[in-house]
Amino acid sequence: MTDGKPAPLKPDALRRRCDPGSLGFETTAEVEPLRQSIGQGLAMQAVRFGLEVDHPGYNVFATGLSGSGRTTMIRQLLEARAADEPTPSDWCYVYNFDEAREPSALQLPSGRGPHLRDDVAAMLRELRASLAKALQSEEFRKRRDEIAEEAMEKQRALIENFQQQMEEERYVSLTQTPAGYVVAPALGNEPIDEKRFQTLPEEQREEILARRREMEKVFAEVQRQAREFERQAQRRVIDLQRSAAHDVVAHCVGEVKARWENVPAVLHYLNRMAEDIVRNAERFAEGDDASSSQGRQPGEAEDPTLRYKVNVIVCHEPDSGAPVVREDNPTYHNLIGRIEHRVEFGTMVADYSQITAGAIHQANGGYLLLDATDLLQKPIAWTALKNALRTGSIRLEEIIEYTSLIATTTLKPEPIPLSCRIILIGDPYTYYMLHAYDEDFRELFKVRADFSTYMDRDGAAERGYAAFIAARCEEESLPAFEAEAVARIVEFGSRLAGHRDHLSTRFGAIGDLVREAAFFARSAGRDTVTFADVSQAIEEREKRVNRPERELLRLIENNTLAVEPEGHKIGQLYGLAVLSAAEHQFARPIKVECSAFMGTSGVVDIEREVRLGGPLHNKGVLVLSGYLGDLFAQDHPLIMSASLSFDQLYEEVEGDSASAAELYTLISAIAEVPLNQGIAITGALNQDGDIRPIGGVTTKIEGFYRACQRRGLTGDQGVIVPARNASNLVLTDEVIEAVRAGRFHVWPIRKVEEGWTILSGLPAGSRGADGEFPPESVYGRAAARLREWATGWRDFGKPVREGRQPETETTRGREEPAEPAEEG
Repeated sequence: MTDGKPAPLKPDALRRRCDPGSLGFETTAEVEPLRQSIGQGLAMQAVRFGLEVDHPGYNVFATGLSGSGRTTMIRQLLEARAADEPTPSDWCYVYNFDEAREPSALQLPSGRGPHLRDDVAAMLRELRASLAKALQSEEFRKRRDEIAEEAMEKQRALIENFQQQMEEERYVSLTQTPAGYVVAPALGNEPIDEKRFQTLPEEQREEILARRREMEKVFAEVQRQAREFERQAQRRVIDLQRSAAHDVVAHCVGEVKARWENVPAVLHYLNRMAEDIVRNAERFAEGDDASSSQGRQPGEAEDPTLRYKVNVIVCHEPDSGAPVVREDNPTYHNLIGRIEHRVEFGTMVADYSQITAGAIHQANGGYLLLDATDLLQKPIAWTALKNALRTGSIRLEEIIEYTSLIATTTLKPEPIPLSCRIILIGDPYTYYMLHAYDEDFRELFKVRADFSTYMDRDGAAERGYAAFIAARCEEESLPAFEAEAVARIVEFGSRLAGHRDHLSTRFGAIGDLVREAAFFARSAGRDTVTFADVSQAIEEREKRVNRPERELLRLIENNTLAVEPEGHKIGQLYGLAVLSAAEHQFARPIKVECSAFMGTSGVVDIEREVRLGGPLHNKGVLVLSGYLGDLFAQDHPLIMSASLSFDQLYEEVEGDSASAAELYTLISAIAEVPLNQGIAITGALNQDGDIRPIGGVTTKIEGFYRACQRRGLTGDQGVIVPARNASNLVLTDEVIEAVRAGRFHVWPIRKVEEGWTILSGLPAGSRGADGEFPPESVYGRAAARLREWATGWRDFGKPVREGRQPETETTRGREEPAEPAEEG
């Protein structure tokens, strides 16, 4: 312990300055713009590792806060890497001649997909004209008519032979009806109707019916032979059509095959196409008249060439390198692709020509960047992506396959092999949740690249800031920044990082400041951005977001919020709380009050009792109870009741940064030692009396300074902070100048005992050889009063014997006179 008063921090210790002369330039026009990442060496090393490991599952999840530049840095790395990698293949979907519902995927050399599509389209145009001409030529029609006439002649001869046979019959005849020829009852070759038939004798009727049945069998055979002649003629016509089409198709397809002889998959497809066109040559002779659509089924194309066209879904420019794709809206269809539909005859139909690619098709053979939060908000897309990575193929399915319990009929395109590295961009919480609850995630994303929010501040880092500013100026046509302006931005980067020896890697915020400072420079008609422009940009940004803080200070100024930073009071001291309003953080003073008295309730925290205290706050109260007992209750029980409360605090309080303030107010109330109300304190406490570091120390100091400024600076005001937070101080110029002028102070302490001389002017006190604290020290006064309470509690309610004084500090230890003996 030390009873000496700690010295306040010097102005130079309140913020680390950046010397413009150390940057080595006058303006950023002399600086090479930044072309690579800075401050994220380990994270980028992890990304490179994930990209270089050639095994499944080594996809990358990049964690970090928004605005840290991780997406930009990763994309720059990918684009540089992809430029030297081979360009992946083009992909097409074509008709599957074996199963129409399962279109075939065709892999082509990069850039040649459109060539095949155009070659096939030109070939089909030529084929359609040539086949129609061949199938409608005079020679073809003459031969087709001969086949038809020959078949009809055979049919006529067959019917005539049967008619001659019928003329010899007495009881039946061949009669023509609207439905065709029938065998009818007759008498002497004259047909009879039903009425006359019923007047005939029964024996004659039976004979007529028997003969009719026999001749009907003969006539059925005649009809069968006639139909067979017709079928034979149809087959001969089809053979004739195919024979006529074969040479035409072979010629047209052969020309295309000659241009694709080094791509076996295309040759196979062209051969199958040629066979199918020859088999269906008659469709090319039907023409486009309206009658050709009669009897067509839904989904059956009117144009006979549609089924042969090539649907190019992915095409890459040759020698363009591997693709780098970022999908900003990763819905299922945008990610995996879609099968579009059209309406025909009131029915939704689809074919392979309506398949469109998704981002994963475009990135196949390269890299795909996705935002993890956007992806997880679309669960079907996340499931489909995992399926693609797990199976190593892109399986394009209707989204109803994932959501419906009913089997549906739709297209099932052939899966495309997947060779793509996925990079997910997300926050740490999302990563931890996926890692804990999604088993597939752990197997598919084995590499984590953790991007820090800060980097060490050294000369290289400061010059890196200058290079970043130069890059913004070059890319966005901004005026150059003077060295003093860059130095101001460097100091702003330390403030964002919350540490004098760190610089923020939230380059999104730094870039915004660069643009805003350039705006003010141009508005003032300057060709370069100055220190004043950067300072104005920072001040204007504060004004745009700090209205809640201004309202709070107005309440302090008009005394609605009671902040009285002057004088001395027992059991009262100002703590500091950080409030957030979107992107703006500010602090408010909160008076910690304590009353202490004889009792056995111990320390009662009112915030905890009414459930306004969070678990960390409650822990801090319990810690200070342990510290108090260890300090004062070694030789007698701690007989004390005390209540702690936060004045004018109406919301939940969380954190243990007020535990030091609570301890000072508690001991002040016990020892009846007044505390300086112009001094606030922030710091956590452990049971050994060590002051532990807390967060938001800069914000808290500035918040108390502004409150004191509104109420009037006296020169005695200031803030006590943990000494371990000294490196976190990055205060504004206004506060630093107030410290330099002696109107405000910042004291660092490491132990509770160091703060007493600052707050009360009295030393804490150290135990002497007799184990007692000095009587006039803070702890000596507290120990004396606690001992009085213990004695008073022990003697409370006992009768005081006549002539005996109650035990006090002045009577304790004296011998009492012996009582007189009773008279006999």
